[in-house]
Amino acid sequence: MTLPARLDQPTPPPAGPSRRRRWFWPLAGLVLATGSVSILLVNRLPAAPVAAPVETAEAPRLMQLHPSEIIAVEPRPMEELVKVTGIIHPAREAPVAALVGGTAETVAVEAGDRVEAGQVLVEIGTTDLQLQLDQQQGTMASTAVQLQAAKATLERTRQLADRELAARTTLDAAQAEVDQLTASLAAQQSQVALARTNLERARVLAPFSGTIASRAVGPGQIVSPGTTMLSIVDLSTVTVEVIAPLRDSARIRVGQTVRLSVQGMPEASFTSTVERLSPVAEAGTRSIKIYLRLDNPDGLLRGGMFVSGDIIVQRDDAVLAVPATAVHTRDDAPYVLALENGIVRERPIRTGTEWPSAGLVEARSGLSAGDTIVAASLAGLSAGTAVAIGGN
Repeated sequence: MTLPARLDQPTPPPAGPSRRRRWFWPLAGLVLATGSVSILLVNRLPAAPVAAPVETAEAPRLMQLHPSEIIAVEPRPMEELVKVTGIIHPAREAPVAALVGGTAETVAVEAGDRVEAGQVLVEIGTTDLQLQLDQQQGTMASTAVQLQAAKATLERTRQLADRELAARTTLDAAQAEVDQLTASLAAQQSQVALARTNLERARVLAPFSGTIASRAVGPGQIVSPGTTMLSIVDLSTVTVEVIAPLRDSARIRVGQTVRLSVQGMPEASFTSTVERLSPVAEAGTRSIKIYLRLDNPDGLLRGGMFVSGDIIVQRDDAVLAVPATAVHTRDDAPYVLALENGIVRERPIRTGTEWPSAGLVEARSGLSAGDTIVAASLAGLSAGTAVAIGGN
C-alpha cells in the first residue's frame, strides 16, 4: 500500500546535468592544486646524472714531408773562406828612360813587341859623345906623358940630393910635381871612363825580358837625360793585389791557399797562395791589402784585370755539419728534430764552428753519420709527430 506523499516534504532534484556541474569545479581545483605541488617538488629534486661521452683513442697525426725538407747527416769537407777582390799587375814593370842627351836616331820597337833582356831598344846619336871621349882620352894621354917626365926628374933630383948636390927644396918640388900629375891623371881616367860609359848608354837596352807596354819617342826626337822613352812589363808572372775586410785580417796567414776567378774568363779558375800582407789598413777604408802571385806562361792574364776569390783560412776534411735552419734553441740549449722510425724526436746537440757563407753549423756531439734530421723549421712539426716522406 502506497502512502500518499506529504505536501510539505521537499521533492529531490532529478539526477542529470545540473548535478554534475556542481561537482566539476571542486574537482578541477583539486587537480590544479595537486599539479602545482608536483611541479614544485620536481624542481627541487637534483638533476639526474648525464652519462659521460665515451672517449675514443685518436690515431697519431701524420704529416707529409718533402724529401727536400730532410737531410741525412754525413761527414763532409768544410772550408772557412774570406772573400777578396783585387787587380792584376805585372810582376815586373819599368819605365825605360834616356841616360844621356841627344837625338833618338833609332827606335827599334813598338808597343806590344816582345823583347829579350839586353836587346837594343833605342839608339841615341853618339857623335858628340864620341868627341867627348876622344878629347878626354887625349888629355889623359898628355898628362901621362907629363907624369912620366916628372917621375924621371924626381929620380934625378933624389940622386943629386943624396950626394948633396941638390937642395932639399928642389927635391920636394919635384915630388910635388909628380903627385899633382898623378892626381890629374886619375881624374882624367875617371872622365874617360864616364865618356866611354855615356857612349855605351846611348844604346838603350831592355833591362829584362818582357813586352813593350808603351812608346813615348820616335826616331829623330831629341831627348834629355831622364826622359821616359818606353815602358816594359814582364807578364810571365803577375802580382795580384787584393783587399779583404779588416775584421778578417787576424785569420789570414802567409801561405794560405787562394782560389781566384778573373773577370772576362768565366771558364778559367786560378789557385795561388798568400805571399805578403800589408801591416796597416788602406787609408779611408776598413780593408787590408794582400799580395799574391800567379804564373802566367801563356800570357793570358793582363795588367788591370779584375779578380775575385776566396782565401781558405780554415779547412776540415770530415765534419758533421747541419743546416743552420735545422738547429732550434730552448733555454739556450740547441737541438734538432731527428726522424726515428717515422716519428719526430728532439735530439740535443752541441754546436761548434759556423760557416755562414754555406749556412751550416758543426754538430760536435748528439748526432752520428747516417742520422736523418728535418732541415728547416716547419710550422706544426714537433716532437712526437708521425711523418711520411712524399715524392713530390
